[in-house]
Amino acid sequence: MILIDNVKKDRGAFLKVADYLWGGFSGLATIALIIALWQIGSELGGEFLLPAPQAVFVRAYELLADYKNSEINITLVRSLVGVGTACAIGITLVLVAGAYRSFAAFLKPVITTLLSMPPIIWIVLAIFWFGFGNASTIFTIIITVLPLTFASSMVGMMSVSEELKEMFDAYKLGVCKKIRHLYVPHLTSHIISSLSVAVGMGVKIVIMGELLGANDGMGAKIANARVMLDTTEVMAYVVLTIAIIMLFEYLVIEPLKITLMPWKR
Repeated sequence: MILIDNVKKDRGAFLKVADYLWGGFSGLATIALIIALWQIGSELGGEFLLPAPQAVFVRAYELLADYKNSEINITLVRSLVGVGTACAIGITLVLVAGAYRSFAAFLKPVITTLLSMPPIIWIVLAIFWFGFGNASTIFTIIITVLPLTFASSMVGMMSVSEELKEMFDAYKLGVCKKIRHLYVPHLTSHIISSLSVAVGMGVKIVIMGELLGANDGMGAKIANARVMLDTTEVMAYVVLTIAIIMLFEYLVIEPLKITLMPWKR
């Protein structure tokens, strides 16, 4: 729905689809410009420093076609588990903190401390605590993404109208109804925005965690390609990483925005 003279008007399915496709078209134009600049940089700097886009895309397709040996599936599973767990915990903590101010005051210094910690420190600590493998990588994603999700959603929680809170309290509707009918609808836009940030950060963290603290996954493959000075394969994995994040943004985040946040279109 959209607002016209402060009156809600339904948008037809055609307008929603057109809005969705237009967002993708503008993104494709930007990607085309980046590829053109990339080609110029490759011609000026040489294939070793910056491989040509065509060679990188061909290698990326080969890696994607043989995704099991390139271990793309391992990275995707780790990202899904880590980001999903972090978002679920972060949003739950925000809802509880909104209902109980003392709990919010308790969490504030904890979240500030977690936000101030560089991800590389958590990777090193996770290797000491859990060793190489899934546990250390997933732990790093959760401990890094969780405070970001919490902080982003908490901004929305702090903007909830005090009058509406007092109304719910005056009618003694209870915490569950307050969360369901007040906090969740109000936090929708902030949750969607935090989800976009969480996925982008989570995928980057899992790649870095695998590069330093795992023997498998895309990050480990990048480390092997670095040792072999295979710049083309490194760039191919970079392209795949960016493609994963952009596909999630376009196939999940954008439809959610169009459906649940039409007033921002």
